[in-house]
Amino acid sequence: MQRDSQGSVTKGDCLLFDSTKRIGMIRHKIKEKPLTPVTEPGSGFISTYSALVTNESVFLEWAAKHQGRFLLVADEAQFCGDTTDPDAGEGGTRAGALIKQMHEYARHTLLLTGTPNRADNQRLVLADYEPHPTDPKREVLVHHAEAKYSNGIAEGYLRKFEMRLTNARVSKRTLADDAGRGDSVLEYNLSDDGSELVPVLRDEKTWQPLVDDVVRAIRDKQKFHASYRGLISCMQQQDAKKVYKYLQQRYPDLRVALAVSSDTGASKILQDFKVKPMDLLVTVRMAFIGYDCKTITVVGILTHYRDGGHLMQLIGRGLRVWDGTPAREQTCLIVAPDDPKMQGFLDLLREENDRGLKVLEEREQEEREEPGDAVQEEFSYIDSAVATTTRASSNELDMDADETLMVETLKRAVDAAEDVTKLKQIIEMAGMMLKQPTPVPQPRTEPEPEPPTEAPKTERQKIADFNSKTSDTIRQYLYRGGVKPGDAGYRDAAMKATARVNEAAGCTAANANTVEKASRRFRAALALK
Repeated sequence: MQRDSQGSVTKGDCLLFDSTKRIGMIRHKIKEKPLTPVTEPGSGFISTYSALVTNESVFLEWAAKHQGRFLLVADEAQFCGDTTDPDAGEGGTRAGALIKQMHEYARHTLLLTGTPNRADNQRLVLADYEPHPTDPKREVLVHHAEAKYSNGIAEGYLRKFEMRLTNARVSKRTLADDAGRGDSVLEYNLSDDGSELVPVLRDEKTWQPLVDDVVRAIRDKQKFHASYRGLISCMQQQDAKKVYKYLQQRYPDLRVALAVSSDTGASKILQDFKVKPMDLLVTVRMAFIGYDCKTITVVGILTHYRDGGHLMQLIGRGLRVWDGTPAREQTCLIVAPDDPKMQGFLDLLREENDRGLKVLEEREQEEREEPGDAVQEEFSYIDSAVATTTRASSNELDMDADETLMVETLKRAVDAAEDVTKLKQIIEMAGMMLKQPTPVPQPRTEPEPEPPTEAPKTERQKIADFNSKTSDTIRQYLYRGGVKPGDAGYRDAAMKATARVNEAAGCTAANANTVEKASRRFRAALALK
């Protein structure tokens, strides 16, 4: 609402209601007394769970004084009472208990939650549950209203998405045992096993390519509107600071902000990021629940949290439609590691699997609870993790790594900015339109002429074919190693790989003047490892 100099309401939706029953001002309060002025009946306040825990007597005294005369709203209830939140300590659990106490004084209590369970998979405070109709191990939250991601798409207030999932080759070393056997090394793909996600994401050969993808995506989005920007969420403050330093060194012209809770000016940085010309915000969990910056259209996930509610809140920073451009033209690009639980979240996001990550978490919980024989654990650690291939998925379709690479290469060649999944749809539609129906031959009264024979390829054409195949094979080799077209070091890597091929074949493309020499270069490219 808006007031004039005399304090009278002059503008606002509140004028639609009976003035005698209209809700008054709602102010942000931490511990200031009184929480609601005596001279403003019908007014209210908004606060945080942290403030509730720190100054519980202030809030409980107010609740007792106004018993039966206020509405208690517990927003983001899935985090109230969470025992696994490393940033909350005992605060989350204490906040849940205090909300229960305030509920005893409230006229009504409204719970708002992003998930049917708390972030630690326990029941929500004050919530009711009923047995699942088909699964006796599960419970269903009793709710009065529900809005899903699909509702946001249908109503035009949430964006569609494209998720770019980057795999990594992980090398896990187990140290020699007392029997004298040497160290053993196990190599596997991150997409098959995400149990060691933390050390994998801390290897710069994994997180730096993901950060580079975020920067490229932001620059693509800014071709549509200069105000678009991105967000990277890291595991801990030390990780966020490393990412920030890398961005400053690698992209000196990029406007980057760092907001971590240990910095006293973090809150101002978060507010400035919304309104000032910026490109990228790096943080841990500060730009999370309640942070509203609708120009964020790229979200980089460098955190190991895989709770469905947590991830939905995180990417939700980039899913909100901005009124600066038409809603149908807006998408959110998500850059993430390709681990099994992230695939589970993708299924959850696309509503292809309504149980999503919950099933996987329940299964793992059961496995942890099963008794087993005591064994001497081997000491092992992640030796290295290297980002390899990237695939793309959207609301409607999936693209494997080869498809994604091909379309991404075409996209860079023509300096396009659209998401690769959208470009694939355009390419497929164009291919269908270019297909012509096979003409039906007319009856002939004379013998048909002999079909023309295709002239055999000349030696020069055969050499050109082999050279083209060699170039394609080198590009595929670089991609498998995590070097993509457009990367800062792509040209040098391509030159080095080509030099290896030339050395193995004993000739270059320029002096491969026979089919045998060109074929030898092609075979050398295929042998690259």
